[in-house]
Amino acid sequence: MIKASNLVLGEAHSKKLAKISLSDSTIKTRIDELAKNIEDTSPFFAIQCDETTDVAQLSQLLVYVRFVGSSSIEEEMLFCKPLETTTKAEDVFNLVATYFDNHCLSWEKLVGICTDGAPAMMGSRSGFIVRMKQKSPGAVGTHCVIHTEALATRTLPNTMKETLTIVIA
Repeated sequence: MIKASNLVLGEAHSKKLAKISLSDSTIKTRIDELAKNIEDTSPFFAIQCDETTDVAQLSQLLVYVRFVGSSSIEEEMLFCKPLETTTKAEDVFNLVATYFDNHCLSWEKLVGICTDGAPAMMGSRSGFIVRMKQKSPGAVGTHCVIHTEALATRTLPNTMKETLTIVIA
């Protein structure tokens, strides 16, 4: 990673990055500080969840948080944890709920939940969002705009796809 930063950012910035500690205790401290910051300073927060499969074919749950910071809306990675059993709604919910409970994040302050369109996430009876709303009834569940656009572009004519590709790039 340092070699890549040297190529992209230059040697001076690469040396600064090399000084950043990435030990377990440093990462844990950063996560604890982030959770405390959300709890103490932000009146509300929203999360975005996405499940992905890594190179070792292990399912990982990535959860990002967006909250009101000292002078602007901030977005940080809240956590990335393996889904050790299945990727069903119950397993995803249990992982997020355990994190919330362990880091004293208030369910009452959760106002938004954004996910991809997978049935396990968006299912109307037993999906992840439904389970989250049982804990935080005021939270609004949304389908990620990027995932929605990706689905929409599958049916576009080639000329429109080309135009969209040019606009996005």
